[in-house]
Formats: sequence, structure tokens, C-alpha cells
Amino acid sequence: MNEQLVLGLSLKETLEKEDFFISSSNLEAVTLLDNSDRWGSGVLLLVGPKGSGKTHLALIWCKENNAKHVKLETVLQEVEKGLNHDLVCVEDIDIIENAERLRKSKIEEGIFHLINSVGSRGGKLLISSRKMPNELSIGLKDLESRLQSFSKTNIKEPDDSLVMALLLKYFNDRQIYIKHSNLTYIATRINRTYSSIYEFVNYVDHKSLVLKTKLTRSFIDAALSQTEKKY
Repeated sequence: MNEQLVLGLSLKETLEKEDFFISSSNLEAVTLLDNSDRWGSGVLLLVGPKGSGKTHLALIWCKENNAKHVKLETVLQEVEKGLNHDLVCVEDIDIIENAERLRKSKIEEGIFHLINSVGSRGGKLLISSRKMPNELSIGLKDLESRLQSFSKTNIKEPDDSLVMALLLKYFNDRQIYIKHSNLTYIATRINRTYSSIYEFVNYVDHKSLVLKTKLTRSFIDAALSQTEKKY
């Protein structure tokens, strides 16, 4: 019996609602995004590690609610130009942690004014981050206290079902054909973090093309060993 699975024909990452796999790791986040009336002061901080689907969820929320997606770097400019959208999304606020002092100050000022602007209209503001506010080095103390007072939801590292779903999705995005038994083999041995799963599939994609080899067990073992060195 041919055990290979055809996992799709897309050459790019799929970011539609039906492409997001819900599990116990992200159920709370999905539920809160669908119930913005439960956001304290109209603001939700969507927190999760790299690769956990924050951007996917943010784009879904923006699309379904016709919300304005504002780049972190341009928040202050947008507010000063009179941003008047009631529903706004800003991603990756954790970038400020490593920003140069003047740039960081402008971003913090922009976020603070945006919170006040959206709040004054009774709107909703979605902010994503890799870290909780108390883990960030925020210079503007008024902003720090405001962020800590808002509703927060933390996407956890993937559970067993999500590990398999992510492997399927990433192989599918790259048009890689793989045996179901090999998927199970990988899922039970790979480090259970979003980053390690993503890096493993990237490594397999690149290495298999370079070596022009199939995904045998020995190849998979070598790939797992190689990528686990980073984590």
C-alpha cells in the first residue's frame, strides 16, 4: 500500500481562518478574539512565542472586523495624522525591547496615544507580543502600567495534536510529500516548540533539495539531531 500523503499544492503560507488549527494551546486566545466585549478597557494583548500564530490570528481578526492594521514603527505618525479607526491592531510590541533609545521612545509614545485615542471612541485595540508587559523593558511608566491592566491571553507551546497539525501545514506549504508513519515518527521525537518545528521543516526542505534525497528514517534522524542542537 502506498503510504505517501499528498499534502497540497500551495507554494506560499496559507493564512485563512480555515487554515488555523485550534487546540488546547490556543483555544483561550481564539475564544477571546471572537468575544471582544470581554476585553478589559477594550484592549487585548495577544502573547505567544515566535511561530505560535499571532500574526495569523491578528490578520483574521482584522479581516473579520474590518480593523486597521498599523505597523509598530508608524504608530505615532498615524496618531498624529488623526487616526480615527475604532478597531485597530498593532503587532510585535516586544520589538521595543531592543530598539534604539529615540526609536523606542517614539514607539512607546505612539502606543500610549493610540490606546487613549481608541479608548476615547469606545473602540477595540489588539496588540501582539512575544512577551508579557512585565517582561518588557518599557521606559514610559504610564504605558507600562496601562498595558499590565489590560486583558491578556497567552498562547502556549503546542500540544500533541498541534505538533502534528503544524508539521502537516509546513510540509504542505513547501509541497513536500511524506509518509504518514514518518510524520508520526517526527511528531513523537521533535522538540515541542513552534520554532523547532518550523526550523526542522525548513532544514528538511533545504537539505533534501541539496542532497536530492527522499525522506528516509536515517535522513529524518539526522535532521532531528542537527536541528535540536539549536534548541
